[in-house]
Amino acid sequence: MLRAASIGLGWWSKELASAIQGKSDKIQIVACYSRSADKRSSFAEAYAVRPLESYEAVLADPEVEAVVLTTQHSQHVDHVKQAAAAGKQVFVEKPLALTGASALQAVEACKQAGVTLAVGHNRRFIPAVVELKKLLDEGAFGTPLHFEANFSVPGVQRYSPDFWRANRTESPGGGLTGLGIHMIDLVGWLGGRIERATGSVKRQAAPIEIDDTTTALFDLEGGASGYLGCMFMSPYTSFLNVYGTEMNAYCSVDENRLELLRPGETRRPVSLGPNESLKEELEAFADACAGGAPFRVPPLEAAQAVAAMEAIIISAGEGGLPQPVPRLG
Repeated sequence: MLRAASIGLGWWSKELASAIQGKSDKIQIVACYSRSADKRSSFAEAYAVRPLESYEAVLADPEVEAVVLTTQHSQHVDHVKQAAAAGKQVFVEKPLALTGASALQAVEACKQAGVTLAVGHNRRFIPAVVELKKLLDEGAFGTPLHFEANFSVPGVQRYSPDFWRANRTESPGGGLTGLGIHMIDLVGWLGGRIERATGSVKRQAAPIEIDDTTTALFDLEGGASGYLGCMFMSPYTSFLNVYGTEMNAYCSVDENRLELLRPGETRRPVSLGPNESLKEELEAFADACAGGAPFRVPPLEAAQAVAAMEAIIISAGEGGLPQPVPRLG
């Protein structure tokens, strides 16, 4: 049983803890830390864990074998480095970093320390996406031509100006860091490394000073093209469609639905198992820490997704000029 400490204690830390606490025989939360004393005490009571008064105290605690980081985006790299230096296994939420170069620093720190680095791209564990990956690997699409993704929510409508996610430094490209990065990762995993990105970022309707409309075009290493839409002021949408010479696939990612369309046929649904992606990714992290199968998201692929995200933001700042995405590692 991997003993972990939850760091950050916002809403997402509770989602992760709820997925495993008392439900997994591979990983459990035993301690927690937040700068907020109220959050520490509330989380500790809800999940029956020990509240600690500093991140340094977490890293010095011999009972804690791993950290589960759900801190602000700009803090990820420093927190990962500190944990690695202390010999703690690391699970960190996406994005791993805000630049490709800093993401590589986190990857290298964990490699040098000999600890596992797992990045929380949980959509790789959703059954519909796993089936999509299997079909692509089997060549069922013929030649994959295009990957079309969208992840949009009306989140900005609920943000207060002082909320950290409403900060342009923490959320460059609007919803790109919190939402779009999931689809960037999936497009790269399913379709091949993103080689070039063209981005557009706008603020059209947000009531606070943050962008709400982000789009991008991709050129993928295997020859296919890609599209990403990420709106921060529209109803919840989460899909990834694949178009090929022999088949199309329509994947409602968070609804765990997949439909296939072949020439001359009508769309047919694929039977899938239940979605327990958060539990599965954390247990996969525990397995990797115990010497089992490597975590499904290799650290360099998580860093590569950050590099593609960064290229979108740079492109948007340069009027839509396409930007190369460097191959990391």
